[in-house]
Amino acid sequence: MASKTPTWVWVVLGIVGFCVLAVVALVGGSILMVRSHVHTEYAEKQTAEQEFARQRARFAGQQPLIELRKTVNEDDKMVVHRPPESAPRRTDLQTIRVLVYDNREGRLIHIDVPLWIARLVPSNRDRSGRGRVSFGSESFDFESGNLTLDDVERHGPGLVVDGIDSRGAQVLVWAE
Repeated sequence: MASKTPTWVWVVLGIVGFCVLAVVALVGGSILMVRSHVHTEYAEKQTAEQEFARQRARFAGQQPLIELRKTVNEDDKMVVHRPPESAPRRTDLQTIRVLVYDNREGRLIHIDVPLWIARLVPSNRDRSGRGRVSFGSESFDFESGNLTLDDVERHGPGLVVDGIDSRGAQVLVWAE
């Protein structure tokens, strides 16, 4: 006589199987998302400078929200030009684009972050919901500077960050 497997065993196996498939889908989706939004290429310094000049020309005369400055004084490395609280939010922004040239490795990195993803990223958030922006070894704490994604939306399309980080990498960030 054949023994029957209890129903609870099949339920547990079904739940475990579903969880494994969900994890595989999440990891696969994350890899696909990163691969489609991050592009790295090796480039000569002159080629990278031309790309930075081309992108900066689009924003001629516009002041970035955050300027990275190389100074001896640690407190003056990031200068924030916060928009006034009364400025209207631009809800039509879709993407934050990042261009970085790492001088030491000769890598030109293009990153496109859809704004809806930027809103979901919890990894750099504290208990108040404010986040932290890092550029190389420098970081700007949203909590101490009260800088939020709303500030970027009030700033509108255009330059968000422009400068050179502490490692010498050129950084250009803009919102579209």
